[in-house]
Amino acid sequence: MRRKPLLLLLALVVVVVIVVVYLLGTPEAPIVEKSPPPPAVKPPSPLQADAEGSYVPGYQFSVNQFRFTGFTLHPDAFVTFARTPSGTEESVACLEARIRPETVHLRCDDPQVGTVTVDGRFLTRFATSQLDAAVLTAVVTVRDGSGEVLYRAQDSFQWQPGK
Repeated sequence: MRRKPLLLLLALVVVVVIVVVYLLGTPEAPIVEKSPPPPAVKPPSPLQADAEGSYVPGYQFSVNQFRFTGFTLHPDAFVTFARTPSGTEESVACLEARIRPETVHLRCDDPQVGTVTVDGRFLTRFATSQLDAAVLTAVVTVRDGSGEVLYRAQDSFQWQPGK
């Protein structure tokens, strides 16, 4: 007789152990909250001051049989002249070049042309793809070796991409 209550107690212990193992042995999968992906970051627009190409004046002028055809800022700063009447282009390196997002200052010395300075400001901050739009306004000054002003005028410049 004592055997039945003992078996019943043993069966009850086995059931409790099975229930406890079942409840503790199968943990629920953790809930992972998915955050939305970060918004796509638009790359910053390139600045006009950093654009490689040439700046062509709206008005061309000549000094000492050299016609001013424009200037470049990158990769190096140069002013460009064409010999008249042959049309052969010559570039003059600008040893003084300050190029900022808003303004540009160039000073270029050439024994034949003289000292050329370009002081201007960008009309558009970001690089443009419109090739017929003025992007820079500047005062161009050419002085001879003694400092006499040979040419001085303000002009607007269009940008043309590098070749």
